[in-house]
Amino acid sequence: MPATPVLPKSQFVGIDGVAHLCTGGEAPWLRSHDEACRRFGELKSGGMAGRDAIFDVYARGKRQAAALLGVKAERVAFLAHASEGLNQAIAAVDWRPGDNAVVADLEFPSLVYPLSRLREAGVEARLVRSRNHYVAIDDVAAAADSRTRLLLVSQVSYLTGQRLDLARCAEIARTRGAWLAVDATHALGVASVDGDLCDFVVSACYKWLLATHGVGIFAYNPARVGELQPNVLGWHSAAERACAPDPLTHDLRHDAARLEAGNPSLLGLFVLDNALHELSPFDTSAVLAHAHALGDALVDGLRARGRTLITPVDPSERAGNICFLADDAAGLAARLAKRNVLVWGSDGRVRVSVHLYNDDEDVARCFAALDLE
Repeated sequence: MPATPVLPKSQFVGIDGVAHLCTGGEAPWLRSHDEACRRFGELKSGGMAGRDAIFDVYARGKRQAAALLGVKAERVAFLAHASEGLNQAIAAVDWRPGDNAVVADLEFPSLVYPLSRLREAGVEARLVRSRNHYVAIDDVAAAADSRTRLLLVSQVSYLTGQRLDLARCAEIARTRGAWLAVDATHALGVASVDGDLCDFVVSACYKWLLATHGVGIFAYNPARVGELQPNVLGWHSAAERACAPDPLTHDLRHDAARLEAGNPSLLGLFVLDNALHELSPFDTSAVLAHAHALGDALVDGLRARGRTLITPVDPSERAGNICFLADDAAGLAARLAKRNVLVWGSDGRVRVSVHLYNDDEDVARCFAALDLE
């Protein structure tokens, strides 16, 4: 059955005549974002009434982001990026010498690099070794023990496109008495993300959510991890501004906004609010089904062309990223771009991403460009 765009290409800037297959790196710009930015500028020039209206959009965006995760809005904070949220999650653990954190060797650096600072405290960053670019959930379970305090996973891998079973990851963490931190950057917007399974969950917004940089979604479960202490403090962290005679005295906000030391990127939030509005008519299961249909075509076509896939074939283990090995991944991506086919090439693999604005024609153009190699 032909896969036609769920969201018309005409609603995006710069993808006419282009097979835009790199949402996993950078999503195209919605035309309606221009109006959202214009509206922000209008309100910013409107004095305090305009500022109040800007914060109304901030609150609405938070409700929309929370709804995507299936959590309450007071559990969501808007941080600068997903990396900030991951650092906050790692800092929330009361680490003791002999503890360990479990993470796969193929994970995105933002899940791995902050763990290096724990070595001085005698904490082990325990790596789960992948096998042929695949992370076996049983290997994750075997790596975790009673001293595991944090399990860090990407729901969908940036590198291979593998999608993990969040319920199984949560079960592993719970049975060891550990917390589960999830990077949902390559899931949120194309696959369902159950925030209640996560103790911490983060997502960038400039990929599958069709927004832009400067805003990262962070949510946590206070029933399991308690009320987090912010890594940094600012005026926005406090419930009320301190005043004389003791200006150092303050009470933290009672919701996740305590983690926002100052104003988040309010212009970025207008773009996110607009993106979530554009995505709201589409059920996540329908978006994922569309990605799977196009992914099936990519899997079959790439195999037929002798390309070595590193993304699981089973749809239950993938979302919108289909990846194959390439010795000159960056060079291949650059050559395809000259043929108006946009993919992402790095780390020895090419990542082809399909989202709700892609169709069969995009896949056909990708194959036609590859056949010239």
